[in-house]
Amino acid sequence: MASTLHEHEKRILQALRERGSASVEELQRLTGLSRGAVEKASAWAETKGVVEIEEEAYEVLRLTDEGRRYVEEGLPEKRLIKAVSEGVEEIESLRRRIEPLEIALAWARRKGWINIRRGRVTLTEDGIKALGEETLDERLLQQAVEGLRVEKLKPEEAERIKLLRRRGLLKAERHIRRTIHLTELGREVLPHLEEAAERVITQLTPELLRSGAWRGARFQRYDVKLPAPRVYPGKKHFIRQVIDYIRRFWVELGFKEMKGPIVELAFWNFDALFQPQDHPARDLADTFYMKTPHSGRLPDPELVRRVKETHENGWTTGSTGWRYRWDPKLAARCCLRTHTTSLSARTLATLKEEDLPAKFFSIGKVFRNEAIDWSHLMEFYQTDGIVVGEGVTFRNLLGYLKAYLEGLGVEEYRFRPSYFPYTEMSVEAEVWVEERGAWMELFGAGIFRPEVVKPLLGRDIPVLAWGPGFDRIVMGHYGIRDLRVLYGNDIGLLRRAKLWVR
Repeated sequence: MASTLHEHEKRILQALRERGSASVEELQRLTGLSRGAVEKASAWAETKGVVEIEEEAYEVLRLTDEGRRYVEEGLPEKRLIKAVSEGVEEIESLRRRIEPLEIALAWARRKGWINIRRGRVTLTEDGIKALGEETLDERLLQQAVEGLRVEKLKPEEAERIKLLRRRGLLKAERHIRRTIHLTELGREVLPHLEEAAERVITQLTPELLRSGAWRGARFQRYDVKLPAPRVYPGKKHFIRQVIDYIRRFWVELGFKEMKGPIVELAFWNFDALFQPQDHPARDLADTFYMKTPHSGRLPDPELVRRVKETHENGWTTGSTGWRYRWDPKLAARCCLRTHTTSLSARTLATLKEEDLPAKFFSIGKVFRNEAIDWSHLMEFYQTDGIVVGEGVTFRNLLGYLKAYLEGLGVEEYRFRPSYFPYTEMSVEAEVWVEERGAWMELFGAGIFRPEVVKPLLGRDIPVLAWGPGFDRIVMGHYGIRDLRVLYGNDIGLLRRAKLWVR
């Protein structure tokens, strides 16, 4: 056992030979080691059973900045009664001399030192008495200059401390006192320490090799099973890791990335997607509209005309439209985009015949005026995708979605029929949340309706479209049960979070 002990551990055992136990501070003095070295060596020795560490938590009261100022200048109420005793009794006169006067008056009255009548302050008998003595408050504040141990307070002092803390003059600091005790095994090892006192090399250096000084010495043995301090290396936020993974996932499938503004025109966010202007999702209760800029400039007039007529009468799509008078002012309103599908609409409007077939994806933040709960936030990430081509089918759509979900590690999911204003057929993906015992909505998808595609692209062609968020998937991966925790930036969670590896 003695041969496996580090030199620092041996020093600690020898320091404990006579006394049996000592604090960390005492061992610093006895061994000549730094505090950190004593604590580390003691922890190592405890794992080997030669010492035990006893921890005692205690609080020390120290002055706040305001408390320190009052120690230097005097308590406001004490300065107040001193000024009154010198003949300054008018409140307005006192205001020029005592700062802060309101606090001084409040505490002086509470302590029964003064009376106030018709704007004049007079001293009571207790106030006159307080002038010539150090009060308990003053004595406690003075003691707190060097630090005041809470457990050493008398009952009447503890009551005054509560008031001083409520006044913001004192703050508590939590400390831990560690005492190292020699165990029976440690006492058995002590006689053998001298036998193992030959020179021990703990680190092999080039100088030792060149000089040959390593010959005849003993090399320190290391137990790789001993506990070691946890290291928290620098790493990307796990949400950023997921974003990078998703971007790589779609790029490897041959998709190109779409990018665009967060502040979006209602035209691209709603109108181009055949969402009527009286749709509930466009209300203030669901969408964040901008005060500045209030409105923007609509795109190409011919494109705007086609979208307008599609809403009003179906244009040439074969639809009857929504049968209302389309308002360009509403379409020009600025809002925070509610989905990255607005980027899909923008992209479709730029495609030419020679660009087809085409595959695009996007990753970005979206904003919705949601009621915040465990599964909803006002802002979250979404990754949209579109596939444009004559031969693509709904079966292809489900294949892409299946690959995406399984690529993110989702095992239990399902697709069910759904409805969206701009897709037909439409499908919704859900994932099973075991902790909640419920299916949780992930995203919607479908095939864009002709009323979306034809005004933007100029002709009707199948366009697969989906808009999955991934925040809820990440929750499951990291064992987070509340979506609000995901963006809380809790330092403990960020340190514990494993790298996103798929």
